[in-house]
Amino acid sequence: MIFSLVAVLGPPSASAKPLTDYNVLVLKNSDAWGSPSVENTLTNMGVPYDVMTSAELQNRTTQGLIDTYDMIIIVSDQSQDFYDEIGPQMGKLEDYVRAGRVLEIHAANWGWGGGVWTTPLPRDVTLTKSYSRRDYVIANNTTLASSYASHAYLNNLPADAEIITVQAPSGTPEYGRPSTAVYTLGNGRVFVTGLTIEYSVARKGPEWEAFYREIILNNLGYSQVVPTPETPAQKGINVMLFNFYYYIQYHRNLDRYNTLYGEALDGGLDNETLGLAAIQNDTAADYYANASQYGPVVANFPRIYIFIDLRKAALHQKQAVGILEEGMADW
Repeated sequence: MIFSLVAVLGPPSASAKPLTDYNVLVLKNSDAWGSPSVENTLTNMGVPYDVMTSAELQNRTTQGLIDTYDMIIIVSDQSQDFYDEIGPQMGKLEDYVRAGRVLEIHAANWGWGGGVWTTPLPRDVTLTKSYSRRDYVIANNTTLASSYASHAYLNNLPADAEIITVQAPSGTPEYGRPSTAVYTLGNGRVFVTGLTIEYSVARKGPEWEAFYREIILNNLGYSQVVPTPETPAQKGINVMLFNFYYYIQYHRNLDRYNTLYGEALDGGLDNETLGLAAIQNDTAADYYANASQYGPVVANFPRIYIFIDLRKAALHQKQAVGILEEGMADW
């Protein structure tokens, strides 16, 4: 099952940084449903991160967050003290987003931690408690299933919100119950979901991890460099140079993947790991095909829309190689 959300989210802001050059802040007081799934996924993708509690956040300034982190992720299923401490700090987090950053809010409360959001989310979005065993991914007409795929749907979404998933408790999508959406705030983006990402990534199959990896890639792509005299706006990046870089990286990792996949298959690597790698490989191929639809990629370097797809192809292909290398390292 291939998850490609670009049809719903649109191309993220062009970013020339490899995943290892990003820095993410994970906000939580405890593991959601006993699983550090967010950190594990970031680690598997090679994305650096820090973990901070709601109390520790109180000692950080907005400018300090902007200068340090490309994205902040608020983890689901926290105790009430977490939400009580985060609520008064939402203004700080909103200013962080307005400066061109990304806030990813996992808003599936009513879980094991017992906590509930006490304040509206950015732009006055609110939550309605609603358990659904299935949620529908609009971009590729697939369904995510779990013990409970989501704990809430979103209300009062702004007009510019792009809906990614809706609840589908009976198997039929209920478009009046959006469970995941992304919308603008100033120069940045807010991503909100009622999906049980942490629980389901840990316990409910590779399609959940593939879905969440794609979410992270898209959200990181929205993060913008705040223009200063020393760091001009990203629209001035050398598209030709970075297209060439990602073109080389894609083909180098594709060759590496093909070699490793044959070795892993012959060596008896488990089907789950092979499947995860294949998902990333197929997604990379889809993005590369998009980049190639206007003609030979090498002959079209200056085009920004080719750059976006080519970069995603290279990143997904690198992920495919990384999954195989990690699985084979245990032999």
